Amino acid sequence: MRNWVIIKKIYEGFPLFLRRPADFDIEKLRPSFPILAIVTHQFTKRKDNGLPEEDYNLGLANMDRALITAFDVDFMGVPALIETFGGERNYYFYVSEETDVSNIISSMSHLYPSEKLSLKVKRDADWSFIEKYAKEYF
Repeated sequence: MRNWVIIKKIYEGFPLFLRRPADFDIEKLRPSFPILAIVTHQFTKRKDNGLPEEDYNLGLANMDRALITAFDVDFMGVPALIETFGGERNYYFYVSEETDVSNIISSMSHLYPSEKLSLKVKRDADWSFIEKYAKEYF
């Protein structure tokens, strides 16, 4: 079980929630995980401020846990950041080059067919995305 740093901010007049692992050692992890995978979950039930409705959000707990731990098997990757804003939740992971991210997220989509998940994958060997984000928000 991970410990998380949780931050709530207001961005462009709307709530922004951020979670990142508390014990995140970028220097140790960077060489093993050069690929940034971004999984976006578009909320089907949200408030006017973009946050998920309370009951709906509680119902997402199992999917949230499943996504966060999706790359734990054989240490294929690590969650770097979870961002909730504007009607969606973005999960940012750094994964190994051998990780079949599409297959793993496709499996998640089948487990949670009523939820809309999308995926973007790009090379970020120097972890510039997360380092820039951390400087700005953490």
